[in-house]
Amino acid sequence: MRSNLFVQWLILLCIFILALVMEIMPWPIEFQGFRPAWLVMVLTYWIMAIPNKISIGSAFALGVLWDLVLGSTLGTHALVLSVFAYLIAANHLILRNFSLWQQSLLVMMFVAVIRISIFLVELFLHSAIFNWQELIGALISGLLWPWLFLLLRKIRRQAHLR
Repeated sequence: MRSNLFVQWLILLCIFILALVMEIMPWPIEFQGFRPAWLVMVLTYWIMAIPNKISIGSAFALGVLWDLVLGSTLGTHALVLSVFAYLIAANHLILRNFSLWQQSLLVMMFVAVIRISIFLVELFLHSAIFNWQELIGALISGLLWPWLFLLLRKIRRQAHLR
């Protein structure tokens, strides 16, 4: 029982590390904004699937880690991801019952709002320039959502994460 719990947390940790690595993976300069929001999508799935284990505290920790890795102002991503996680966790029962295409539209909207929110926080703290391609990255995230959802659901079921 104890080792099974350890393995489950290890699987979750590896998934989040992989999402963070994919988030900071280098892209050509002209395509930086087209990058999908891997960490946001993975966090969305796990908050909807097991909100008793992955919720606001996890989002805050991931946000601080994301800030440290990017070298951005500490707390920017943590603040935005925490608010986002609260909204998902508070409505997880409703969001679970949406079809995959409805969830895709919701993920597109969430990613766009998160990227705009991060821009606004950075604009408030220091000068920042918004890249319009960030919105196309939100569209790409929504298009990738069904495949990521099905992959993570398969992993959750095989690892008996509840």
